[in-house]
Amino acid sequence: MTALDFVDFLRLTDSNVKPSAEVAYIDDSGDPGMGSGGSSTFGLGCVLVPIDYWTLRLDQIVDLRRAMRDQYGLKMSDEVKGEWIANVKKHFREPLALGDGQLRDIYKRHLRMLPLVSSGAFAVVVQKEKIKSPRIDCHDTAWEYLLQRLDMRIRSTGVPIQIIHDNGSTNKKIRTLVRRFRRVSWGGGSAHSTPLLVEDPTPRESSQSYFVQLADLVAHAATRRVVPARGRGFKICSDEMWSEMTTARLLAVNRKRNDGIVVWP
Repeated sequence: MTALDFVDFLRLTDSNVKPSAEVAYIDDSGDPGMGSGGSSTFGLGCVLVPIDYWTLRLDQIVDLRRAMRDQYGLKMSDEVKGEWIANVKKHFREPLALGDGQLRDIYKRHLRMLPLVSSGAFAVVVQKEKIKSPRIDCHDTAWEYLLQRLDMRIRSTGVPIQIIHDNGSTNKKIRTLVRRFRRVSWGGGSAHSTPLLVEDPTPRESSQSYFVQLADLVAHAATRRVVPARGRGFKICSDEMWSEMTTARLLAVNRKRNDGIVVWP
């Protein structure tokens, strides 16, 4: 990887503390369905990236991907997503034939980038097996909790946030949720608006965004922190993977857990 000079390092770290505005990159892990045979959790990962020196931040991830290309043969265009690594998706299995330790290293090195390239990251995890009412919409519930935390972030920093999320079948639902939340949201026991949650959420193909892929890695690591995997999946992404984010974890989103994860119920 190309060494980051001290001036650029300070530019990134200083603007992480005092961003001019932030982009919230969001992706999910697991399925929101309540039927049998699905995942036990549904999670949303959020990576906040300041607009300050955005290209410099991207360059750090590009350098990481180049290093992985040279070391492991991973293509720059290959998607790196949590479930795909843990379940050893085909492009990790053939022709690369990567072992568990190598896959774990890929996962860790991505999460370790977050204190440098982002101003914080957090996750929301819905434990579906603990939900008593079949009428609960896991997808909408997770998004409501996530938006509440973005509202907390905005009130803390005083700067705008723009949402970019993984493109999928729920784009319309997400747009409706964000529009409604911007006008009326709840916090501190009273209703208020969140005008600094700017514009409609923008869907992006995760294959076209390293930042959205980072959000996916955050989401999966969070679900495995709450409900650890078993077998080979645990060897690749254990419940300790979440800790690799170190100082990037936004602890304020849940003071009871104090680890940057909102768990419901």
